Amino acid sequence: MTINLGITCSTGWTSIGLSESGTVLAEMNLNIGRKQSSELPKAVGEVLRLSSKGLDQVDLLVLTNGPGSFTGVRVGLSYTLALAAARGYPVVPVNTLELMAHQAALFFRGPILVPILKAKRGHYYAAAYRFNPDGNELSTLWEPGFYAFGQLTERLASWDQNVILIPDNAKPFLSFSSSNLVYEGFIPSGGRLALLGDLYFKRAIPFDAVHGIYLRPPDIG
Repeated sequence: MTINLGITCSTGWTSIGLSESGTVLAEMNLNIGRKQSSELPKAVGEVLRLSSKGLDQVDLLVLTNGPGSFTGVRVGLSYTLALAAARGYPVVPVNTLELMAHQAALFFRGPILVPILKAKRGHYYAAAYRFNPDGNELSTLWEPGFYAFGQLTERLASWDQNVILIPDNAKPFLSFSSSNLVYEGFIPSGGRLALLGDLYFKRAIPFDAVHGIYLRPPDIG
C-alpha cells in the first residue's frame, strides 16, 4: 500500500485527503467557491500537517479530472500536475462522477447508481454505474455524458430497476419519480478519493499524460 494524496476541485467543493495502507489519515472538504486557487495549497499543507506527513513521503496523487466546474477542473489539474511534475509523482485520474458513485456505494450496493452534476443553462453531467462487490469496482452502464434536463429525465425513466440518484443539487430531482431514491447532501470526500488510489493503482500515469474531461466547450466571454 502507498501514501496517497487525493485532490478534487471539480464540484463547488475543494476536497483533499491523505490515506496510508487503506486508512484515511486526514481530510478537508471546503466550500470555498472562487477561492480554490489560493486556498488549495494551504489546505494540502494542513492535511499533511494533521497527518504528520511531508510531501516527500507521498507516493501517489489521486485527482478528479472532470467533468464539473470548468474553473474547478482547471484549478485541480494545474495545481496537482505541477506538484506531480516537481516531485515525480505518478497520478491516478478519477472521473468526478465515478467518485460520486463510489461514495454512494458505501450505503447503496445493489441499485443502479446515477451521479449527476449540474452544468450550466439547464444541463447536467451524468453517468450510470453498478457496484461490483467482488472487486469493489464499478461497472459502467452509461458513459459520462452531457444532458439537457429533459434528455436526462427521459433516459432515467427508461430504467425498470431501482435507481439511486446522486445529484450535487438534489432539488430538481426530488419529485422526479417515486421509484427512484435521491441521495441528498452529497459532499465529495477527499479521503474517499485518496483511497481510490489503491483500488485503481493500475491507472497511474505520468503527469503529462493526464487530461481534463470537460464534455462541453468552455464559456466564452
